[in-house]
Amino acid sequence: MKHEYPNLPCYLIFDQQYLKRFSFGNRPVGSPVPETIPRADNLPDLAKKLGIDVAPFMATIERFNGFVRSGIDQDFHRGDHKWKLASGKEDSGKNPALGTIEIGPFYGVELLPSIGNSAGLLANSMGQVMHQRQRPIPGLYASGVVAARDEGGAGYQAGLTLAAAMTFSYLAVQHMVHGAG
Repeated sequence: MKHEYPNLPCYLIFDQQYLKRFSFGNRPVGSPVPETIPRADNLPDLAKKLGIDVAPFMATIERFNGFVRSGIDQDFHRGDHKWKLASGKEDSGKNPALGTIEIGPFYGVELLPSIGNSAGLLANSMGQVMHQRQRPIPGLYASGVVAARDEGGAGYQAGLTLAAAMTFSYLAVQHMVHGAG
């Protein structure tokens, strides 16, 4: 078995619209982006600065912007789950979890794997640690930061790990006591 990262390199690409709605780098919404972050007045120039082939980069941006306009993220399903923070439909019928990338300047940051709670043991919804053959290992449970949680997607971070740890620990204990149900 070979451990690979099939989605690397990976980049966060954003524009002025993003900065008006969201925080970048734990700064207040609308704050200037640090000068160390690569930027460009147009997307092809940003791709070049980041060392990304321009044609596939532009095709990806256009595909993503198409998802935004349709309100359906066909690749990652952002906004599909009602229990997530930025979910549901706005009164306009648009998906609030999505926004186009089209108003410069444009920014890009390469995202790299880091230490976090998404690198632990893979556990199912009952907290049972899963064997690499996709079956539970009898009697072995994990929750919190020792479990590779996937309910929030890769890179699920922050204080919300406490809620996941409590929830899945409770479910694991219920499973231990009452068995599969």
